[in-house]
Amino acid sequence: MTQQVDQQHIIIVGGGMTGGVLAVLLAEQGLKVTVLDGAPAPVMPSGPAQLRVSTLTEASHWLLRNTGVWDYLDASRVQPYSAMQVWDQDGTGEVLFQAEEVGAESLGWLLENGHLAAALYRKAATLPTLDWQCGVQVEALRRDADTGQWAVRSGDTHWQADLLIGADGARSQVREQAGISGGPRDSGHHALVATIATAQPHGTCARQVFMESGPLALLPLFTDAEQGDQRQCSIVWSGWPERIAELREKDAVSFAAELQAAVGDALGPVTLLSERAVFPIQERHASQYVASGLALVGDAAHVIHPLAGQGVNLGLLDAAVLAEEIARASEHGRDCADPAALARYQRRRRGENLLMQNAMRGFQSLFEQRAMPVRWLRNTGMRWVNQAGPVKGFFARQAMGRTTDLPARAKPPAFGARADSR
Repeated sequence: MTQQVDQQHIIIVGGGMTGGVLAVLLAEQGLKVTVLDGAPAPVMPSGPAQLRVSTLTEASHWLLRNTGVWDYLDASRVQPYSAMQVWDQDGTGEVLFQAEEVGAESLGWLLENGHLAAALYRKAATLPTLDWQCGVQVEALRRDADTGQWAVRSGDTHWQADLLIGADGARSQVREQAGISGGPRDSGHHALVATIATAQPHGTCARQVFMESGPLALLPLFTDAEQGDQRQCSIVWSGWPERIAELREKDAVSFAAELQAAVGDALGPVTLLSERAVFPIQERHASQYVASGLALVGDAAHVIHPLAGQGVNLGLLDAAVLAEEIARASEHGRDCADPAALARYQRRRRGENLLMQNAMRGFQSLFEQRAMPVRWLRNTGMRWVNQAGPVKGFFARQAMGRTTDLPARAKPPAFGARADSR
């Protein structure tokens, strides 16, 4: 027998970090929201750090604080970092960013993806108009041309949505069903992630070295009493597929030696603590973020190279801007799927995300160039940026998410008034 569920105002397909934040933001407005997530209910991590981690910008930090999600995080598993060191392995170019130079205590925060998802799930349980359903595989999506609503089916359960939101990742079913193109572009890189122990404390500094084969990031992890104070890092090693495959197959000692050779004396001898996971890096960018009664956010709309750790932050800003535009429409008596509101969301986010994607592509290309004139220019430029306070401050503020079009919920409370209509 078919079970008919009462009509839901908004359905979000995908309950990851971006979908979860968006669900909270919309439910805080009093809107009825259903999250349909194929994954099991997220649980708070314990023990060793999970392999998949994210760096949060200042803007993302304030978004989580202003929604109360931050209060559900385990503070002992959140690692702020106050400095960022970037250098060229084949030259003398280096840039050191420090939080105090831009009047901040931290440049960013590092935490496990599963940790944030669990905090969002706990926050969601406190919101009466939010129904977050886990282990639900969406099997069919169809828009009714007469009513304009989206019909969603999982097994014998059916929902009707006035607004359908795709937060279901790079291979978005929602995007495909809407007929929005967003095919992958091979970046030429795979990424290897793992957890390591270091002889020297990381000193709350995120580090990244650019090599011919690709960038390697060492991200400071939270303190682990068993391994020593501030002596664990998450690594994201991006490079040519054959190079990454070679690194994955090496035994732990040989891998540590390769890693040591790549980073030099940055943190002293290193030890592999975890398994190594590898995934291909494919860029995506949807031709449009919205359609009739539908919107895409996060990886469903765009995927960029992880070399600057901006992917999740772009998704969280998508969520905040979309929620802001829906709230604006509601204040004027318009529906949550108001075409003008969705168009404003797309206008505010698509160009900015595309700019970041192109910048990451440009950085990757720049550091792969081995021609001596290019290497000289690259290293000279890095040294110049490191010495030019205003220029370095500009890059630091951009990395922290201090853009000109921040949604109100991603600003410190003193700047919380919503921006004027655009």
